[in-house]
Amino acid sequence: GIFLSSALAVFLTGVTEPIEYMFMFVALPLYIVYALMQGAAFAMADIVDLRVHSFGNIEFLTRTPMSIKAGIGMDVINFIWVSILFAVVMFFIANFMIKKFNLATAGRNGNYDAKNADDNSSSNEPTVANANAQVVQIVNLLGGRNNIADVDACMTRLRITVHNAELVGDEAGWKQAGAMGLIIKGTGIQAIYGPKADVLKSDIQDLLSSGVEIPKS
Repeated sequence: GIFLSSALAVFLTGVTEPIEYMFMFVALPLYIVYALMQGAAFAMADIVDLRVHSFGNIEFLTRTPMSIKAGIGMDVINFIWVSILFAVVMFFIANFMIKKFNLATAGRNGNYDAKNADDNSSSNEPTVANANAQVVQIVNLLGGRNNIADVDACMTRLRITVHNAELVGDEAGWKQAGAMGLIIKGTGIQAIYGPKADVLKSDIQDLLSSGVEIPKS
């Protein structure tokens, strides 16, 4: 859901910040390469005829008839193949870097070797979670494991459904756990955490499904 909404923002309006903020802080090496590739894409205007510009496909489609009427229809063709070229190149670069360096992009839960997880689970995994961990604090603020019905997240917020909202901690407690704000509507809980909300969602899901004891914090 978070990637679909971000992709629509880019394709329709040219607003790239939603996608960029999802990885620029947690995967800085990837963002540096991404920035260089964007610069190279703009530099193509000096290599081939690219006298058209648009923010998103809505503007591109409305400008195309004017570009053709102005006699620069070939520039539109160049715009399309250059965009496709850099999209494909950036995909393979990002795919390689994320897998090679295990970068913590949205939806990925830090650095661990999934191949050996089952082999080491019995000997290395703790039976009790760290009471000081942020994710443990969040689960306790939600009333504990048994009070959590569903875990989700949007761009900046944890969206949790609980069984009993009366067991949920107050806003002061949430702020101590790093939240910037709290919204409670019935059994729906929204905790504002900024771009790390999606990562926290994955951490909560991992903790709940791990079976380890969650101590009161």
